[in-house]
Amino acid sequence: MDLHPGFAEAEILEMGTGLRPSYPDNMPRVVQQGRHVYVNGMYRHGFLLSPARAREAADLVFGPSKPKE
Repeated sequence: MDLHPGFAEAEILEMGTGLRPSYPDNMPRVVQQGRHVYVNGMYRHGFLLSPARAREAADLVFGPSKPKE
């Protein structure tokens, strides 16, 4: 898949900081609401938790995975 050439002319118009995308109890969650799956609350250690949260999201969408033998 190629990137559309129009993106070569893209520019960043605004950047923001100071947001902490977490829940009040600071625990990360994978939540399904209708057809949407939300993966939020991985504030500082998201790179460590990402594989586990991705599995949770995939299990919600595709059903529980079978363990490898």
